[in-house]
Amino acid sequence: MEKEYMYTLGNMAEEGSISSRIGFGGTKSKMTGLSDQLEQVRNDLEDNFDRKLVYALVGMAGVGKTTLAEEIFEDPHILSIYEHRAWVTVGRKPQKITELSRGIIAQLTKGDEEMDVYFKEIIFDQKRCLIVLDDVWETKVLSSLIDSLASVKNIQILVTARERDIIENITSQRDGLNIMVVRFLNEKESKDLLCRKVFEDEICPSQLDKAATKIAKKCEGLPLMVVTVADILSKSHNRDPDYWDDVAEERNSVFVDAYNEMTKVFFPSYDYLPQYLKMPFLFMGVFPPDYDFPPSKLVNMFTAEGWFLHTNERRALEVSVWHCLEKLCFYKNLVLFNRKSISWHEKIEGLKYKTCRLHSTWRHVCRGEAWKNKFYHVLNRLVDASKRYVKGQRCLCLQNNILFGFKEFCKSVRLNCASTTRSLLFFGPYHQYPTPIDVGFRLLRELDALKLRFYTFPTEILTLVLLKYLALSCNGELPATISKLFNLRVLIIHPHMNIRRCGAPSYIPIQLWDMQELEHIEILGKNLVAPHHVVSLEMLSTLVGVNANTCTILDLSNRIPNIKKLGIQIELTPYDNHYDLSSCFSCISTLESLDTLKCSITNPVVSNSSIVAVTPSSLMFPRGLKKLHLSGMGFPWEYADVIGFLPFLQVLKLRSYAFQGSHWETQRESFLSLEFLLIEDSDLVHWIPRYGSFPKLSYLSMKHCYKLVQLHWPSISMLGKIELVDCNPLAWACASQVKPCPFTHLDVTASSYFDKKPVTHKLQSFGGLMPLEWEDLISSPVFIAEPKWSGSAYLFILSLIVLLGCVLKFYLIKGCLPKLGIQTWGRFAFEWMHRYL
Repeated sequence: MEKEYMYTLGNMAEEGSISSRIGFGGTKSKMTGLSDQLEQVRNDLEDNFDRKLVYALVGMAGVGKTTLAEEIFEDPHILSIYEHRAWVTVGRKPQKITELSRGIIAQLTKGDEEMDVYFKEIIFDQKRCLIVLDDVWETKVLSSLIDSLASVKNIQILVTARERDIIENITSQRDGLNIMVVRFLNEKESKDLLCRKVFEDEICPSQLDKAATKIAKKCEGLPLMVVTVADILSKSHNRDPDYWDDVAEERNSVFVDAYNEMTKVFFPSYDYLPQYLKMPFLFMGVFPPDYDFPPSKLVNMFTAEGWFLHTNERRALEVSVWHCLEKLCFYKNLVLFNRKSISWHEKIEGLKYKTCRLHSTWRHVCRGEAWKNKFYHVLNRLVDASKRYVKGQRCLCLQNNILFGFKEFCKSVRLNCASTTRSLLFFGPYHQYPTPIDVGFRLLRELDALKLRFYTFPTEILTLVLLKYLALSCNGELPATISKLFNLRVLIIHPHMNIRRCGAPSYIPIQLWDMQELEHIEILGKNLVAPHHVVSLEMLSTLVGVNANTCTILDLSNRIPNIKKLGIQIELTPYDNHYDLSSCFSCISTLESLDTLKCSITNPVVSNSSIVAVTPSSLMFPRGLKKLHLSGMGFPWEYADVIGFLPFLQVLKLRSYAFQGSHWETQRESFLSLEFLLIEDSDLVHWIPRYGSFPKLSYLSMKHCYKLVQLHWPSISMLGKIELVDCNPLAWACASQVKPCPFTHLDVTASSYFDKKPVTHKLQSFGGLMPLEWEDLISSPVFIAEPKWSGSAYLFILSLIVLLGCVLKFYLIKGCLPKLGIQTWGRFAFEWMHRYL
């Protein structure tokens, strides 16, 4: 395979006219959108014109890297700074390095016959040079070009590339490196670009304005997509509102034609992927448009598919999936991530997200390539079940869930691919009326029918004994014969409606404990009991959504020894003994492998008095917890000290009066690893974090804390984002006074939904090293909380730190130090002061 790949790469056809660059502007107009990034690149090149620098613009194909570089290259102010410029398009199959170098030198010397004389003048007279290397695909080529220009001083190299790792793998250490990920356009920029391309100097007609907004939104912020659709609309010369409405609703072929046109630009990025990334990337195309799929769902589905066979346990599988996602998102710029769950700031190491998605253009590419390779086929119409489309397909993904209700469809599918199909996925809009599931696929391993409603459990599924993944929406009882699916690893059962008869609990059958291959159980709203005979699920790593009482948890903790994620709902009545509640956590604390715990009280009762009358020491949690979600407990705030001393806790979410009381003063040096904190629906009035607490907290979210009036945060904080939703206005006043640590940004957002129109206030601040406000610094808890030294000693140490910072900043400006060094030093110095001084 390696020899074949190298032969194909070496004999690759020339790209010809294929280009991802069509242009951002209209006729005689400037670039539309990305003005903020344009200004940032311009300022960076102006500030660092006297030092050697490699500045990289990376991003998805068609996002506007080349257009942005051209705008910089022709900028009048840049022309006044850099006396010599050169532009070279490298491409997938570049010329020899010597030829590229000659082309650069020829442009720098302006093609003069006395090239050597001019080149020596550039070298020895230190003329400032700007060189653009456009569309770089190989690290080796980029390193060679940079090395060939090593003799030129005061040179700035601007690189555009689709993949980030091409830039980061540059071996040369003598050059500064700055990477910018080119962002997508927002909705306003997309619409402006669309209208400029279609109507040129004219204004968009009012009768087309609404449709134009929808069309621009469907392009999902990708400039190449906007321009391609605009080009088709412009050539049609059709200004009929009905035609534009059809385009906006995708009732004609405009978007399909645009996707087909853009495939030529996008496909090389897929073709260059390593083999181990191609199959997971193609599989992401099965998910419907506008659907953000969680990485945990990928782990479960990959388990059923039998991928990553080199992994011996689920934890290793999760690591492999996260490694693939990290590569596809951060280094290859193919997958988009949403809603960060831990870290808000941009960093690669340890970054995890709740959901990810594909751009619609990539979804089109993935589905076309998957169909060619008989990997999977997406069905939306009856004609999609014809022999030409489904013959030999391994996976069927239905975007119209009622198709199995037609006999012709079932007959065609069963005849042409029943023996090869291993996965059946219903990913269309939710269908609330029962639809039959054809069980002619005897070798089926994966069945996802969460978007179908079943009144009772479909017992015909029990004949599919090879199933490893089963997901259903059903309000009926699970049959005891569920244990016939002895190969099942993932079982997901969601109710159609969360309504059940009072006094008639629904139980999970006891036979479930005999299914020893189960790794993931997600059954919402049903009671789980442990059997009398000694049995345990050794493979189970995730158990979420089940109801339990205090007695059940005592037995349950002994039967799931290797659980990593536990989510339970505890039903308490006003007559229950709350001592039993603390004993439940004592049992849960014995689960040594647990890293995520979600525990909520069903229908919590909030009272003015303290609910629990035991000591905080009776509340126990597993020491290895990384994520903790609590809801409805009603514990007094002093109980939070137990959570504060969990050494690895990174995420804490407290909802629905998880803790109760008006005053919370955290203990010294607590919550040392916490990065994300959410407090929602609380009666908290005064919150005073004491010295040394929350040193790593970067994201603070407080929602519906109507009584909160005092947020006494240290004057200098590691916080990066504070979010307030429907909180007391005094909380906004306190949050706006928080100052970030040096070289960090702080975003403070306050939103109110009391009125019909939501009101949002935003505040951004940057923590610079100089100047410092000494009065605020000295009055912060760093100095007033149990000082170990005298005030003179503190001032002396701070003076040394500031003096050292000035020296380092001086050398940074002179180009003797990398920019990252001063940032890292500043963060380390002030974090060290907060913790130890």
